[in-house]
Amino acid sequence: MNLKNNREQRGNKYLYIGLLLNLCLLGDSILFKVFSADYNLIKYLSPVYFIIIIICIVFFSPAIHTLGKNRIRYQITGLCIAGSVIYIAINYGAGLILKNIASSPYDMSPKGVISNIFTQMPEIIAFILVRSYSVNAVYKKTHHPIFWIVIISLYLAVIQVNFTKLSIARSYEDLFICLAQDIMPKVTLSFLMTIVCLVGGSIPCIYYMCINKIFMFIFPFLPSLPWVAESVIGIAYPIILSMFIWEEYKILSHLKPSTQKENIFFFSASLLFLVAFSWFVVGVFPIYPSVILTGSMEPLIYPGDVVLIRKLMSEEEVYKLKEGDVINFKMGDITITHRINEIKSDEAGNLSFITKGDNNDAEDDWVVPPNDLKGTIEKVVPKIGLLILLLHKSENISEGVSSY
Repeated sequence: MNLKNNREQRGNKYLYIGLLLNLCLLGDSILFKVFSADYNLIKYLSPVYFIIIIICIVFFSPAIHTLGKNRIRYQITGLCIAGSVIYIAINYGAGLILKNIASSPYDMSPKGVISNIFTQMPEIIAFILVRSYSVNAVYKKTHHPIFWIVIISLYLAVIQVNFTKLSIARSYEDLFICLAQDIMPKVTLSFLMTIVCLVGGSIPCIYYMCINKIFMFIFPFLPSLPWVAESVIGIAYPIILSMFIWEEYKILSHLKPSTQKENIFFFSASLLFLVAFSWFVVGVFPIYPSVILTGSMEPLIYPGDVVLIRKLMSEEEVYKLKEGDVINFKMGDITITHRINEIKSDEAGNLSFITKGDNNDAEDDWVVPPNDLKGTIEKVVPKIGLLILLLHKSENISEGVSSY
C-alpha cells in the first residue's frame, strides 16, 4: 500500500509541475499588459522571462521520458527536419506560382536577424519544452491521458491566438477568415507538436519550428498567399505530417508490421493532393471554382452552388464567345456570373458584351469589356458553397455576384 501511495505521490508531483509550467506561459501576457507603454522594454523582457522558464525545465524539473527510445527519437528528428523544409517549399512554391512573393517584413541586417532570433526563439523553445513535459507527464501519470493531452494541446493553441484580430472582425466572413487563417492552423500545429513531443520529445519540435522561423528571418522575400491557400496548407499539412509521424513511430516501435514504403507513398500522395487542391481553389489551374451568392441565374444556378470556371487564356478564345454563353467577369471589386445577351463590335473590331441574369427582367446596366472577362462556366456543382453563402447572408449583395 505504501509503495502504491508513493507512486501516486510521484505521479501527482509531475502533474503539478506540468500544470504550473503551463500557467507560467501566461506570465508573458501579464508582462505585456504591465509594461505595454514601453515597447523596447517588453521586447527584451519577454525573452528573458521565457529563458528563465527554459532554465527551470532543463535544470530543475524532474526528468520524464518520452514514448520513443533514443533510436526512434533520432528518426523522428530527421522526419521533423524534412517536414519543416517541405512545408517551406510548399508555401514558397505556391507563392511563386501565384506570383505572390513580397518583401520580408523583418529587418534583414545582421543586427536585425540576431535581434529577431533572440526575441522570438526563447518563446518558441519554452512553449515546446512545457508541451513536451506536460503531455508526457499526463500520458504516463493519469488515468485518462488522451483527454488531458487534448486539453493541453487546445490550451497551448488558444493562448497563442491573436484575439485582437478576432475582436475586430465585423462580419461572419471576417470571423470565418480569422478562424480558417489564424485559429485552426494553430490548433492543427499544436496537435502535430503534441504528437512529436510524445514520440520524440522536445528536440524534433524545436528543429521543426526553428527552421521555419529562421528561414523567415533571413530570407528577403517571402510568400504572401491568399487566405484560402494559406488556410488549406496551414490546416491540412500538420494533420498529414502528424499522421505520417505517428505511423512511422508505430512501425519503428514494432507496434505494427513494417510498411515504410506504403507510409511514404501515403505521405507523398497526401502532400500532392494538398498542393493541388490549394492551387485549384486559388485559381492556378485553367479551371477554378467560384461560389454564387444570389439567385439571378436561377434555375440554372442557385445561391450556394459552386461554378467551375474555365479561364479565357487568349484573345482568340474571347472572339469565340457567342450569345448565350454564361461568363464570369469582374466589375469593380466583385465578380459576376451572367449570360451573354448581345455582343457588340466597334469599327476597329473591338468587342464588348451585354449581359443578363436568366432570372432578371432586364439586361444589366453595364457593358463588359474583354479585359474584365475571367472565364466561361463549364459546370455547376450544387450546394457545396452553402457555408460561404451563409457568411455573406447579412450583406447587401448585387445580383449575380460570386464570392471569389
